[in-house]
Amino acid sequence: MISQPHFIARVRVEHARGERDRSCHFFPLPTGGTTPPVLRAYCGFTIQPGQAESLDAPTGMPCLGCLMAAALSS
Repeated sequence: MISQPHFIARVRVEHARGERDRSCHFFPLPTGGTTPPVLRAYCGFTIQPGQAESLDAPTGMPCLGCLMAAALSS
């Protein structure tokens, strides 16, 4: 798995253009105590803070790029 602390999130339903936008992604936890203007997942997917819902576990379709990044970093 990814050794850097991370969280799993996906686009909130009201901001999604369809089910494809609802894939769950792995995001590194922001450092420095501030929320960055854009969150960037391991796969490169970006999302605005407030447009994502945090998940306790992968839900629905996981992002293949994020899963590959997790496997390659172990």
